[in-house]
Amino acid sequence: MNQRPRPGPRLAALPQDADPELKDAFQSSVKSLGFVPNSLLIMQRKPKLVKAFSQLSAAVWDPQGEVPVGFRRLLAHVASKAHGCHY
Repeated sequence: MNQRPRPGPRLAALPQDADPELKDAFQSSVKSLGFVPNSLLIMQRKPKLVKAFSQLSAAVWDPQGEVPVGFRRLLAHVASKAHGCHY
């Protein structure tokens, strides 16, 4: 299977401490993923975007949701793989 080379980001990731206002959002990522994804480090140029994404993630991964967390993780993995994500 031939894979096209993955293009790099068009914008460089900013340091995690570039905006202290986003510390809580980044801590949530570390807690759930073990790291802060580059996408969030790039998005922090628009702090409202990081905050909105964090709220969306919290809603999707809410432990009180109707779909079991394990199945949600499986769906996320399959969707990522289908789009070429190498997380």
